[in-house]
Amino acid sequence: MRRINLFLVIGIAVTFVLHSVGGALKLFGGDAQSLKPVAVVCVVLICLHTLAGIYLTVKTCVSLHRSGRGYFRNNLMFWARRISGLTIIIPLIMHIMIFQGTGDEAYRLVYFNTGRLISQILLLVSLALHVMINVKPMLISTGVRNTKAFSGDIWFILSVLLLFLCAGFFVYYLRWAAV
Repeated sequence: MRRINLFLVIGIAVTFVLHSVGGALKLFGGDAQSLKPVAVVCVVLICLHTLAGIYLTVKTCVSLHRSGRGYFRNNLMFWARRISGLTIIIPLIMHIMIFQGTGDEAYRLVYFNTGRLISQILLLVSLALHVMINVKPMLISTGVRNTKAFSGDIWFILSVLLLFLCAGFFVYYLRWAAV
């Protein structure tokens, strides 16, 4: 199950980058291609990743219960990884609700107000937190030996990507504010 989850994470990363860069370009006012198929694949992969995470968490909890020793304080990073994943769910649902088109022929969005901007910034922050605390275990599971160097590279790339996305949300917000 962990190997399947690793492939799901890689798929999520690829589809997330494609969707987010294309979406940010669209928010900047560019004429990006339709992102709906990529977004649907990404959401399906996220749902499967969530189910795999729940399964693995339940399996771990059962093992901890059988052993009679929970060692909660020693497993704080385990719980932080799980909780950080759960914090993504509500902003992700809000993202889907905000950015789904209302018409078949023309892509129209609902008014992008301050609350929606804040919800999207929260999505980016929760994604950053979840990815940052899960980079090392992911690299270990792929067999990378020098996790420190690769973690820095991934954090840098993620930071630049999230800054670009944040700028896209702000530009889009300002464009709506000008209307």
